Amino acid sequence: MTRSHAYLDSDGPVAQLVLNRPDKLNAIDTQMLHDIEASVAQVEEDRTIRCLVVRGAGRAFSAGADLVAGRARVSDPEELSAHADLWRRVLDRLADCPVPSIAAVRGAAVAGGFELTLACDLVVLADDAHYGDGHSVWGLMPSGGASQRLPRMVGARLAAWMLFSGEPVDPELARASGLVNAVVPADQVLSTSLDMARTLAERSPASIAAMKRAIKGGLDAGPLAAGLDLEKALLTAHMDRPDVRIGIDAFIERTKPVFSRE
Repeated sequence: MTRSHAYLDSDGPVAQLVLNRPDKLNAIDTQMLHDIEASVAQVEEDRTIRCLVVRGAGRAFSAGADLVAGRARVSDPEELSAHADLWRRVLDRLADCPVPSIAAVRGAAVAGGFELTLACDLVVLADDAHYGDGHSVWGLMPSGGASQRLPRMVGARLAAWMLFSGEPVDPELARASGLVNAVVPADQVLSTSLDMARTLAERSPASIAAMKRAIKGGLDAGPLAAGLDLEKALLTAHMDRPDVRIGIDAFIERTKPVFSRE
């Protein structure tokens, strides 16, 4: 039986998506991309899951795409294009998943591994992590969206340096620039991520899903006015959701609201 190169470990409202090629520093091959996609589909379908933590097995998050396995694609434009489409589809599905995701990053997260973290909503980074794009070091360029997602997160200047140089970003600079949410010692990365996930799991899934759409859609919309129009449209649709009444009733009754994924 073929071992999964990524799998979902679900325990109550918080699930973990584990990249599972520790002997290869979780290098991302075609099978892993399909396994990630299948895991995200499970999260979308399982109404008990309220937050997803993405992590690597072993000592690294992910060393990026498996260049050994993908070497033949370099001279086959059609296969290369199809593989780039697969990367985009999988990372877009993770980014668009209504359930919030947190990347728990220890060790190396470079190139494709770095791009995988950019598709997550939040990032907890080890203070000794090797974190950055890295494609230019090997004469490559991103296929997982770094050239587009990174500038939207940190601005064009910092993104250009990270992409052009391929140098890892200092963890504290990553935090100060808004690229990651927290920097902690390596042995605290998973526990910190899980604590954050448990907090999100108590919040309204409908509210979070709507706000995810508002953030992404607003960034894509361009002018502020277009983003504000989107927010109003999402608000109008959201006010019919049961979570609104649950939250307001709990506020009035001074109790803790209990939400569920509809």
